Amino acid sequence: MSTEFSFETVFVAPSVRTILEAYFDPDHLAAQDVVGQLGDRTVVENIENDAMRKCTWSVRSLRPLPVFVRPFIEGGHLRYLETMTWRKAADEIDLNIAPQILGGRVALTATYKLTAAGEGMVRRRYKGAITANVALLSGKIERGILAEIEKGMPSMTECTQGWLTRNRPT
Repeated sequence: MSTEFSFETVFVAPSVRTILEAYFDPDHLAAQDVVGQLGDRTVVENIENDAMRKCTWSVRSLRPLPVFVRPFIEGGHLRYLETMTWRKAADEIDLNIAPQILGGRVALTATYKLTAAGEGMVRRRYKGAITANVALLSGKIERGILAEIEKGMPSMTECTQGWLTRNRPT
């Protein structure tokens, strides 16, 4: 079983493409990493052609882990692989986050769907699911991850909008 989520945001931006490109911009990623308390972002894979752009990063969380998770993490800090695949014709990004915990039994899969929402406005629908296959703990892990996403969504959205305003004026 999985825990599903969905968020919708409208950004002030000149185009859908502006937002899509931001998700692969190193400066934007660095700004989001500060807000999200992430570090050591390293590019593992970066492929682009006319149809898609795919990038995978190895990222380390700088936040302390919940007490019930600590016994499962070597070194006390969660590391994960984050893969974004921009399907250019669809104006969508597929997002996969694979925490390096429990042999791959925890994952987040989602899609960013971007559409024009009026002059100088872009709507992002962020929809996905969190899956944890851990006996007796799956629901608690999934709910814990979702709670962190919900808590961080306003500040991450503000970070992106601020970055867009400073770097991609309308």
